[in-house]
Amino acid sequence: MTQASTLVLTRDVRRPRELVWRCLTQPECFKVWWRDNLEFEARPGGRFVEPWVDPSGRERVTRAEVTAFQPPEGFVMVWADEDWEFDTVVSVSLTAIDNGTRVMIEHQGWEKVGEPDRATYLLDHHAGWQKHLGNLTAFAEDLAADDAVSSGRGGLH
Repeated sequence: MTQASTLVLTRDVRRPRELVWRCLTQPECFKVWWRDNLEFEARPGGRFVEPWVDPSGRERVTRAEVTAFQPPEGFVMVWADEDWEFDTVVSVSLTAIDNGTRVMIEHQGWEKVGEPDRATYLLDHHAGWQKHLGNLTAFAEDLAADDAVSSGRGGLH
């Protein structure tokens, strides 16, 4: 769902919430499904730093700070690219459902971007969050939930 100033994406993962939480917050696991060359400190005041290259070949960096942290229910980050003159807010929530976990990403604050740029930002970030949610889902569902959590396999300790 896309509104004028907020992106909301959900994905159901057929794994327990505790396992999905570990995939989202433990660096050795997070880097497998997101990308290896990033930093993410999943804790209050922690930071997220992701260097990347845009389609034109320009090197960029996305940065965020964790402003709320409630294991295993979710976290909130203030999020921006290094050249933005505004911040956005990303909320990640995990809800236990009958057959696993519902992951919801809410990315808000886009009203700070003027048109026509806002539409481009929304489309680009919608596509990016869809990709990351798909990667998270595939990775988590490939793990043997009980074995991965108890033995530390699959990057989960």
